[in-house]
Amino acid sequence: MSNLILNAQTLAPAVSFEARVKAASSAGYRGISIRPSEYNGARAQGLDDEAILKLLADAHVEVTEIGLATTWLPGAGGQAGVDGDEAVLWHMADIFKPRQLNCAMWEKQTLPDMIRGFGVLCDRAAAKGLLVALEFIPHSGVRDMLAGWQIVNGAARPNGGLIFDTWHFQRGGTAHEAITTVPADKWYTLQLSDARDVPWPEVREESRHGRLLPGEGVIDFDDIIGRLHTYGANPTISVEVISDTLHRLAPEVAARTAIELCIALLERLGIKPPWWK
Repeated sequence: MSNLILNAQTLAPAVSFEARVKAASSAGYRGISIRPSEYNGARAQGLDDEAILKLLADAHVEVTEIGLATTWLPGAGGQAGVDGDEAVLWHMADIFKPRQLNCAMWEKQTLPDMIRGFGVLCDRAAAKGLLVALEFIPHSGVRDMLAGWQIVNGAARPNGGLIFDTWHFQRGGTAHEAITTVPADKWYTLQLSDARDVPWPEVREESRHGRLLPGEGVIDFDDIIGRLHTYGANPTISVEVISDTLHRLAPEVAARTAIELCIALLERLGIKPPWWK
């Protein structure tokens, strides 16, 4: 089994919690990320928390990340908390004891408000023993790496850091040289997927439907991953290939197809994915 994490969005939304765990285990992932929708779906199918934990333990798979928290400011979804699923996310933190809570901000907010809100979110998560990883997304209120780092750096919380999504980084247009302006230990997760040479007209739609497997597109993984590791960054690594093509496959096939190219890429670069424990 590898130390890779299967991101929830690599599998189709309709895939059940049990099928996700089985697909991850059979393909050789050690961890999975889970959203409230997957957890609520498991409960709706009759699985209580004890049964969910047993399913994970029997498969030797951990829930490593939970999220995505997106409305942690007043005026963003009308609530100054985590999001509409706040109670569910905190409950998931209690039962799964994951490494981190992933967050983003869809709406444009002022920088001081985002810094203050991110700090509050980090403080709440710290009470649960969680890191908080902010994701910069080109079609969101935090559009690129530099904007994301301004928020994390401004909040100055020991448990606050960033997600490096290779697809978002490519579409965000940040120069590769800027990667090392973020302290190495603030890169919490590296999410792998590839991008086409010519973007779709709507970047949001491409992000949700048209990502490619590593090696199928134009992202310079050698340079990006090389820069990260050369200056000491050692994030956990997640496979997040959001693709209609993968979503049409059986969960086991989609999970295996995605991990095989990621393992080949990392082996070629001499990278051994770390495990957070």
